[in-house]
Amino acid sequence: MEIILKEDINNLGNLGDVVSVKPGYARNYLVPNGKAAFATKENLKLLEQQKGELKRKQKEELIVIKEQASNYENMSLVIEANVTEEGNLYGSIGTIDIANAAKEKGLELERSLINLPDGPIKTIGDHEVNLIFHGEIQVKIKVQVVGGEVAIKNTLDSEEEDDNIDDPTKENKIIEESE
Repeated sequence: MEIILKEDINNLGNLGDVVSVKPGYARNYLVPNGKAAFATKENLKLLEQQKGELKRKQKEELIVIKEQASNYENMSLVIEANVTEEGNLYGSIGTIDIANAAKEKGLELERSLINLPDGPIKTIGDHEVNLIFHGEIQVKIKVQVVGGEVAIKNTLDSEEEDDNIDDPTKENKIIEESE
């Protein structure tokens, strides 16, 4: 399906380009969000008339995004995570954890801006994370993952487990309680 882009879109094209995309992408995302219009003769003429205004509006949006991104420059976050006795993380640190750590510092950070190209963070230490505000505007922040409380495993001793299984009086107590 042929569409006309009303703004620059990463990996697709620039303002005014006529590009071919899948129909669902055009109908469900690009056109309803005002990022594109269907490529008809009328829309092409209309776009030529509005091209200057659209470029001006895009530059204004870039200025606002740059100001917003400047709030996050040189930011470092410390995230405390549960670790094993050996020092390995239980689970991982994802975009939710990073956004919550930023919120604790008083900065609202949308999860969609956080880019973890290698997937969630799974090790303790310092990590660099990219915040992508726009195709041209990216900010690197530092995320330091530190070990918090040592998580305790809820497992029984193998001796206790064996004792419970072989003891017939334990079964009788359970049966008596249920009656």
